[in-house]
Amino acid sequence: MLYIYPAVVYKENEDQPFVMVLPDVNIVCEGDTIEEALAEARSQLKIYLDCVKSFGANLAKATDFMKFREKYKNEILLLVECEYDQEEGEEFTILF
Repeated sequence: MLYIYPAVVYKENEDQPFVMVLPDVNIVCEGDTIEEALAEARSQLKIYLDCVKSFGANLAKATDFMKFREKYKNEILLLVECEYDQEEGEEFTILF
């Protein structure tokens, strides 16, 4: 199943890495390029999904992208996706 969460990208100055934040799942990561930060975000999102599954916790619902865009008008926004294989019949409970 494909999971998609919105992310905000920050870059303070040329000497600093790109910082990517996925507020819905409390993930913050960085990279020297946006591509590196995105790869790290995907990796961290997979770890998040593994933890949710392991502990039987509730999965955070992704914010609607249009609402997200309104909140972060002046920032770089991306969608971070993660393909996560689940066993047949297995589902996460999504928080609303």
